[in-house]
Amino acid sequence: MTMNIPPTAPHEPPLLPLADPSELLAQAHLSLAVMPCDCLLLATAGTVTEPPMITRSPLQDITDPGGAERLAHQLHLMAPGCDQVIEALVVIGDGFQEVLEPLVRETLERLGEMLQQAARSLALDREDVLVRGAACGRWWSVDPASSDSAAAVQVAAAGELLPFSRTRTAASAVLAGRCIPRPPLDTARLRALGSDLTIPAPDISSRVDVGMLFARARTALERLERTPGPDAQGVWMTECEHIAALLSALAVDRLHWELMGRCVERGAARKIDREDLLPILASDGSWRPHADVCAGGSWYRALEELQAVAAGAMTAAPVQERSTARCAWRAVTTLLVLLAWWNHRYASAGELVAALEEVEPHSSLARLLTRLIDTPVRPAWRAAP
Repeated sequence: MTMNIPPTAPHEPPLLPLADPSELLAQAHLSLAVMPCDCLLLATAGTVTEPPMITRSPLQDITDPGGAERLAHQLHLMAPGCDQVIEALVVIGDGFQEVLEPLVRETLERLGEMLQQAARSLALDREDVLVRGAACGRWWSVDPASSDSAAAVQVAAAGELLPFSRTRTAASAVLAGRCIPRPPLDTARLRALGSDLTIPAPDISSRVDVGMLFARARTALERLERTPGPDAQGVWMTECEHIAALLSALAVDRLHWELMGRCVERGAARKIDREDLLPILASDGSWRPHADVCAGGSWYRALEELQAVAAGAMTAAPVQERSTARCAWRAVTTLLVLLAWWNHRYASAGELVAALEEVEPHSSLARLLTRLIDTPVRPAWRAAP
């Protein structure tokens, strides 16, 4: 489950515009810095004393065995002694992709019934949980069925789903100077870039400054995004060299852990002990993630791009370089998992671990990271809900 408590003014918490599912979808996109896709969003609008809250859970996690218990637990976390309505939005695809209508109705009926059962198990009234869906560019009502109906819920298409740019949430964010999430990664372009790289063999004794390499690689990725392709040979070759140099360095465990330390220290005026980094983050609440290393931040985005580049190199680079690319991909994926965990984005961390397990099914690292995000080990800077 990925949780977000949007920033609030001391005496005037912003109320999420829950009346329109388009606004809730936009608020989730803005707050979670990721396009909600195939997930369940739960939200409360907030009051003068309670901040608004949004959570995101993959539909797969809810429909898997044990999903009903997890769903009831999430509702329990959202509504302890709360008089607010809990808004539930079932997002199929990204809400705008075309999906067969029978599949949409079947999914909404199943999730709607599960939400009803979870609410009843917590002694919540029907009116306490408002369920709707987002699919095929429309929003859907998911209401309790009448007493003479065989179905538990009644599903109906109810209105147009507005794109992010046309919502009040997006306009308000621009006026307030909030960071607008960038478009999804161009994964195909980044993988193609990786397939063209020449990655140097890693040097385990290297004393290179990995922070400097990361800065150069970030600049290179930004320039290549504005460059049409290999035809601009001067720019292309120079920037590719910077990216390849960083991937080679990240294939060395010591250097990739050093980069994790630099990410933790971003915006801080002190150093963190590399050997005890995770125990410190789990016990010392004074270490808080900088916006750059949170989802949507420039450093986090660069790591996501590097992950895609390394994935391309892993499958298409010359044979002798694939092993280095694989080690670099594993390192970058691990960094993203740990940064997601530090920012209380457990659903995102879980998706990254699943990707690691898919590539390396016997990885002991994946099992270790799974234990980190699935057990009560939580970052100390903000108490778990």
